[in-house]
Amino acid sequence: MDDEVEQFMAVTGVAAEHIARGYLEISGGDPMQAIQLYYESPDLQASFNAPAASTSASVSQRQPASSAAAGHSQGFTGRQDSHGVIHIDSDDDDDVNMADNEFNIHEDQDDDVAAVVRNAQEEEDAAMARRLQEEMYSDNHTSVDGVRAPIAQTHETLAAPDPSWGLEDDREAAVMEQMRRRRRLQGASANPFNQSSVDWFDVEDNEPRPRNPQGPSDATSRRLRDLFAPPTSLITRLPLDAARDAGKEEKKWILVNLQKLDDFRCQVLNRDHWKNEDIVSLIREHFLFLQYTLDDPFAQSYTTFYFTNQAHEDVNNYPHASIIDPRTGEQVKVWSGESFPSPAEFHSDLVEFLDRYSLAANSKNPVVKSKPKAKPKDIGRMTEEEMLEMALQNSLNEGGDASGPSVEDPDALTKSNPDIGKGKGKAVDETIDLTAGSDPTPLSPQAAAENVFSQISSVNPHVEPEHNPATTTRIQFRHASGRVIRRFATTDTVRRIYEWLKAEPLEGKQGVPFELKTMPAGRDLIGELEKTIEEAGLKQGTVMIEYIEDS
Repeated sequence: MDDEVEQFMAVTGVAAEHIARGYLEISGGDPMQAIQLYYESPDLQASFNAPAASTSASVSQRQPASSAAAGHSQGFTGRQDSHGVIHIDSDDDDDVNMADNEFNIHEDQDDDVAAVVRNAQEEEDAAMARRLQEEMYSDNHTSVDGVRAPIAQTHETLAAPDPSWGLEDDREAAVMEQMRRRRRLQGASANPFNQSSVDWFDVEDNEPRPRNPQGPSDATSRRLRDLFAPPTSLITRLPLDAARDAGKEEKKWILVNLQKLDDFRCQVLNRDHWKNEDIVSLIREHFLFLQYTLDDPFAQSYTTFYFTNQAHEDVNNYPHASIIDPRTGEQVKVWSGESFPSPAEFHSDLVEFLDRYSLAANSKNPVVKSKPKAKPKDIGRMTEEEMLEMALQNSLNEGGDASGPSVEDPDALTKSNPDIGKGKGKAVDETIDLTAGSDPTPLSPQAAAENVFSQISSVNPHVEPEHNPATTTRIQFRHASGRVIRRFATTDTVRRIYEWLKAEPLEGKQGVPFELKTMPAGRDLIGELEKTIEEAGLKQGTVMIEYIEDS
């Protein structure tokens, strides 16, 4: 048990050993459960206080008095004071029986005996009351004149009626539910990794942070609380409907972050993303930021409208953030699950979103396209490697795709998909040498591609055109070291992209040949050099750069 007590005291910062033992006894000796119980129910500390010193003093005083009373038991005809002194009511020696019998009392002295017993009981009750008072106020130092310290100040919150309550609703049950929710939030706030914005939304950065007075108060806990604290200065504390009205007035998008308090990845967003200066400046200028927790009453409308089949309870959907159009309430962008971007990537996604979408009255935002249907595979025509790959994929998905988020990004369906309404693509033309005789040997597709690539100019750098949603587009280029976003005119040819990469190669890739392939189809663009970016389906698209390096 001593090891568990030391572990409990080291983690929680509790200095009193009897408190640690009390929590461990309640938790059946399990230190982890005891630590969790300490953060959830700090009020239990009061029940583990060591017995006051006055108790033993009272007992020690009571024992001599009792022994003195026993020594003079024959004096029950008189009155015994708190010091054990017997006071005889009459000087008549006949009133006292000096016989050897310890309790030889005459019948005419029954009234005196009852009075003595009553007086002794009253004195014992008074001593008990004094002892209880001393124990109750042992922590509060009294003044010289015996006046106790004033009662400690407390703060209570009344349960206000909610606008959603109907006339037929059980008001008492609704009030109790509201109070239970508040107690649950207050209990969770003692844990530095389990903080809710509900407790923080009215606290500015220059004001003291709320702390549980019975929770850990060491410097480490305070630093952790401040480090993972919700961004109160950035949060707009409004329900979703009111936020939409404010967004329409201010012409700002609604950025919603749904927090699952027992998921540490959600708390990391408070530390890394919502305190990043670049992200904060973008949000302040273009968004209204809402942060809800799952037990927040404001979150109910959001989870009802934008999560189907109770998907908000799926841990694979967290961390979660989305952008909502304030005019229509449509969810236009979603980040969810393990693939949640890093702060730098998230900032890049916000910049790309603001470049593609606009709240201006005359703007035309991207439209969601239908997902292409999966083409049935002819197993009879598959190679052995393809069949092995399909078998491995099926075995991984045998139990369902439980490891990925069930929430899809609507913005991903707005980007150009070359597989929709198009054929398999244009085959690479074979180059034939007509000067080699009557039996020409055609070049292989790889050799033909290398020949075409070598003829592309490498001295024509790219200058980005001015932003115009009608005539320009942004293309994202992914490579092994990261990604790059560039703006092109929709009338530029695919050759222009190759010329830019050859004239301005990425760091460390000077003179290294490369291939450009569309995502997610993987179509090689070397055969579409003369097509415009719009014709090639690259508008607001993503292109993968694959470098061909000699091994």
